[in-house]
Amino acid sequence: MDPTNPMKTHVALSALSLAILSVTASPASAAATWDASTSLHRFDAKVALGLPQRAFSIRATNEAGIASRGRLSVDSRLDTVTGLPDGSAIVTYLGRWNEHPATISHGDGQLLVDTDEPQATTTPENAVARFDTAIATGMPTVVPLVPLNDELVVLGAFGGDIIFADGRHGQMYDATWHGAPVVATRSGNHLDITSLSSGGVGIIGFTAGSTKVEHETLPAMNGSVDASATMDTVTSAALRIASTTDDSLSPGRLTFHLMLHDDLGDTTSQHVHAGYVAWWLADLQRNIVPGKKVDVLYSELIPGVTDVRYRYVGSLHDWSDVIANYAQEQNIPRTYKHKFMLIVRGMPEPERYGRSWQKGSDGIASINGRYSEVAHQLGHLLGAKHANAEVRFGRWWCETNMYTPSLLLRSNCYGYSRTNMRLIDEYIRTGQGFIADSRWSEDR
Repeated sequence: MDPTNPMKTHVALSALSLAILSVTASPASAAATWDASTSLHRFDAKVALGLPQRAFSIRATNEAGIASRGRLSVDSRLDTVTGLPDGSAIVTYLGRWNEHPATISHGDGQLLVDTDEPQATTTPENAVARFDTAIATGMPTVVPLVPLNDELVVLGAFGGDIIFADGRHGQMYDATWHGAPVVATRSGNHLDITSLSSGGVGIIGFTAGSTKVEHETLPAMNGSVDASATMDTVTSAALRIASTTDDSLSPGRLTFHLMLHDDLGDTTSQHVHAGYVAWWLADLQRNIVPGKKVDVLYSELIPGVTDVRYRYVGSLHDWSDVIANYAQEQNIPRTYKHKFMLIVRGMPEPERYGRSWQKGSDGIASINGRYSEVAHQLGHLLGAKHANAEVRFGRWWCETNMYTPSLLLRSNCYGYSRTNMRLIDEYIRTGQGFIADSRWSEDR
């Protein structure tokens, strides 16, 4: 072997490992090689403590150049040592890689892991599984995703619980893609990635087992509102009814009850979350209340609640009456930490895409306004004010969430002004200014 040629040494290490693996692996298994050289120091530190070593996390790259994390156990060291011309040696260990038998070769500054683990491929149908596997090994972690053509770097999980209208629990993750912050939301058999740009909110969705990759971009304004969409009749009793239970809520935690109006039709709570809520909630937990847990509970198809009439002056007053009765029936605390937002397709009141009580409990927001409308109305419930909003200039002009009247020429800053951030933080910590059943609106 030529010590001046790292490639030859790499091939020699791999060939030696494969020869040993062929003795220990089952006849039907196909070997895969992982280059874990970047984790060499971590490996040495673990082995120095003695053998066997239980599973520990390391970074590695497979033969396709896909970087990932895996769990490596080191059971024993073989007596066979292969010398190299430069005086160093190849030392071989036996262990397990992600619970699959593995041969580990250490030499000439390299660490190779050969295993009978099936070689992973980056295809859309296994994106959810690859995400879960990467998360299970610890964070931060890297997840290769197709068709993103780049690695999703998952930094950590946001605290709190998300309960979708179908009863599935979701988990949000703080991540980056192409170096820019994104939000990953994992629930059921689905993964959504929400990204932000001056042109709007982008959503890429993966469903386990499906080769289809869902793409959607929410522009600054979703378009005209169909006045005929409002539903005035109670929905069929055969429809599923979602309601809260004591088990699904943490009474002392900040909780947003997002109620989907029946006129949203086939628009799911997962879709509403990925497009209108995830980026806002991530900003709240990254920049305003870092480290705090926040719960989001979605509900739909509740007769007498999510089928209420609206689109007239006084809609918000009537919605508050509905929620007062609903909260009492469901034993939901009426404190400053519980907010109720009705998400609708039309305009809550003439010429208004949203309306909420300042520092109050209740609001209404349309998904046919700007995609920041939900964030705007939730901001009111948390004490943010129009007067403190800003227009900022970077590469282009953008408006913070509370700015009004909004201009389509400007993009969204995807956050609140510093003054509004301070007001929201103060309100969440103290509840100062909250009056039960207060019905004062800054938008009057």
